[in-house]
Amino acid sequence: MKLDKPLVAALFGILSTFPYELSSRILLLFGIGKYSEYQLSSLVITLDRPTAILGFFISSILGSTSALLFYYILGRVRSDYLIIKGIAVGLISFLFLETVFSAVIEGPGLIPFRPISDHYLHLFGAAVFGLTLGLLFKSYLYKEAD
Repeated sequence: MKLDKPLVAALFGILSTFPYELSSRILLLFGIGKYSEYQLSSLVITLDRPTAILGFFISSILGSTSALLFYYILGRVRSDYLIIKGIAVGLISFLFLETVFSAVIEGPGLIPFRPISDHYLHLFGAAVFGLTLGLLFKSYLYKEAD
């Protein structure tokens, strides 16, 4: 059966948000950070009322977009070291999204400035997202690369 690889890549981006959210929830239990990934994503729309359900949909869109960009970039470069490249994509996405979150939400004063630990929480989560994405790409989309 022939797969629609871009669609599968987008699905992997959505699936990779689950470990991202799980890792952020675990760190929140230890008192590190203020918002989970889904809550922070929802603030782009709600501005001052975090909600995990809306955040899931926004994170799914962002995750699938990141995964599609990763897939198409891999078409131009070699598909070796997928896990390392996946982590790099996660960290670059983190940098872009933190800039958006800071400009849209914190800059105008809609929420108080987040503690530095919140940034570390999301940095760690972005690495988990990238690791998961790289593993899924390596296991299912690029088996022949090994």
